[in-house]
Amino acid sequence: MKQEEKIAKTYFKSIGFENIEFEPNGNRTPDFVIDESIAIEVRRLNKFYGGKPIEGVQYNLIPKIINQIGSFGKNDHKTSAFVGIKYSRPVKFNKAIKEKLNSILETHSFFMADEKEYILSNNLIIKIIPSLEKLNSQYQFGISTDLNQGGFVLSDVYNSLKFIIPEKTKLIGKFKTEYKIWWLALVDNIGNGLSENELIQLRKSIDFDLNFDKVFIISKSNPIKGGMI
Repeated sequence: MKQEEKIAKTYFKSIGFENIEFEPNGNRTPDFVIDESIAIEVRRLNKFYGGKPIEGVQYNLIPKIINQIGSFGKNDHKTSAFVGIKYSRPVKFNKAIKEKLNSILETHSFFMADEKEYILSNNLIIKIIPSLEKLNSQYQFGISTDLNQGGFVLSDVYNSLKFIIPEKTKLIGKFKTEYKIWWLALVDNIGNGLSENELIQLRKSIDFDLNFDKVFIISKSNPIKGGMI
């Protein structure tokens, strides 16, 4: 059971449902069935950029940079530094970026006591900060900052729903007649749950068909906090 599914199950139990069966038809939709009659599909509620989940860059870009940072040098260093990454989309880790990063790490080896910021591309910046002690590697990843993560929560949720609803509607399409009632449970990775006032505002703003009998938004960190739109 995935983390989002565990959170959704906790939420539905907290609002009074007991007979919750996980994947009654095996590894396909629905994720849960309540009382043998209510089918529930679960998904992460995430922010989108250019029609793709915003986490894509985080999962594809950051590990490659971390790997290059950690493997730099011959481990004969006397001092170390932390490397922070700031990025915005569109950004891609390619050969040019890789070569430039390596050149920067090489050059900075002569200035390890200094805190410096370097531009790898228009959308990618690294900041090197000296470590107070020697680490296992000359450079070690510190923190990444996603500059596309900002914005207004309700607007982001609204825009994400416009991608998620068609995606999930298509997924359940050929199985929809198996159950009379279909619910969609979304674990909030955008705002970590909405207040009742925010839910009301969101309901008023929805101007497209949700295609599910009920859509729930559940807090990621507090699984008993949630509501319906």
